[in-house]
Amino acid sequence: MATAPRLLLPDVPSLVAGFARAVLVTPDGEIETLAAEAAAARLRDTAPLVVHAPATARRLGIPGFEAAHDLLELFAFCRPAEPCAPTPRGLALALDLPQPADEEAAAALLPRIATDLLRHLADTRDAARNRDAAGLAARMGEAGWAWAPSVLAALGEPGAKPTAHAYKVWRRLPEWEDAAPAPPAAAFPVEPAEARRRLAEILGAGSEQRPQQADYASAAAAAFAPREHPGAPALVLAEAGTGTGKTLGYIAPASLWAEKNGAPVWISTFTRNLQRQIDQETARLFPDPEERRRRVVLRKGRENYLCLLNLDDQTAGGPVPYWAVALGLVARWALASRDGDLLGGDFPGWITELFGPGAVLPLADRRGECIHSACPHYKTCFVEHSIRRAKTAQIVIANHALVMVQAALGGGEDGPPLRLVFDEGHHLF
Repeated sequence: MATAPRLLLPDVPSLVAGFARAVLVTPDGEIETLAAEAAAARLRDTAPLVVHAPATARRLGIPGFEAAHDLLELFAFCRPAEPCAPTPRGLALALDLPQPADEEAAAALLPRIATDLLRHLADTRDAARNRDAAGLAARMGEAGWAWAPSVLAALGEPGAKPTAHAYKVWRRLPEWEDAAPAPPAAAFPVEPAEARRRLAEILGAGSEQRPQQADYASAAAAAFAPREHPGAPALVLAEAGTGTGKTLGYIAPASLWAEKNGAPVWISTFTRNLQRQIDQETARLFPDPEERRRRVVLRKGRENYLCLLNLDDQTAGGPVPYWAVALGLVARWALASRDGDLLGGDFPGWITELFGPGAVLPLADRRGECIHSACPHYKTCFVEHSIRRAKTAQIVIANHALVMVQAALGGGEDGPPLRLVFDEGHHLF
């Protein structure tokens, strides 16, 4: 039976390392500024409270810490799939805490950051994603995770035992279902005046008026006209200066066409980073996160997504101790992720920095060995989810590589899109 949660902070100093010096705050609140060598000697037998242990060790000129209390690891466990820059200021910003003005203030803030994270975990311990959290934390504790006692106390299960299924996140992931075939798309045009009105709605009342942006949206609407002859799609080549607001300029008519005709518009760009930027822009069109998840889908190649079969293989019989903590944080993220995108999505890239690429990169299908429907995790597969969601979405954000491969395959897994926007079209190969 779970006990009432309590906060158990480690009785260790807080450390922020600068260049050739370090700031140390003792558990009693005493602040010391030391030379890097002196700080390294003081910390030889402790597991300090730090942010980004490998970077901190490099600044101190030491190989690493035996078992530091890295706040980034605690953040990834308590608030999985949430954005955070891997610095004290980044953590403070993510938690809506005062921004530290200097290294002394940053070091003094670290215990409060730990307190806020553990309190958040205690407040949400009954949430669905936390049902196996205690067993997972205990497994990570077996591998030497310094935060395990604090996490188990916050979950109200200080005596929790490691569970055999701790890493089996697919047990809690939703299964996809095939929807009935959609009716054929209609062919209603998007008038220039409609595109201007939609753009104004996206921007909202009181926003900066950009005549060039409205003109761009009006011109882009011509690309969504019905074909006048078979095999002759409507084409628009559009160019505008930096700062015009091209993304929302074409999203306005694209979203209108998708609504009116019952089929998605595919937006293809050059890089994964640009995909994410366009995705962020769609938040202005669909402010509600759940509605946005239904209406906007990112599509990438399989090598970008967490492969549940690879995670299963890596953790079967217990993961390698060195990677057990990293895989535990991946498991936590998988339960909260929007789409399972390991590269450029909501996965914290600094997890790879903390544990090395060997802990994360093998979890994606980078060798093209997907066995599709023969996979025991096929019904919860992140890639298969994204393919099916794309069929019922309004906006699908892809990249040139995927679109061109799909085109070469006659549509591939997604089928040929009816309307395409090539952003960064000069990069088409």
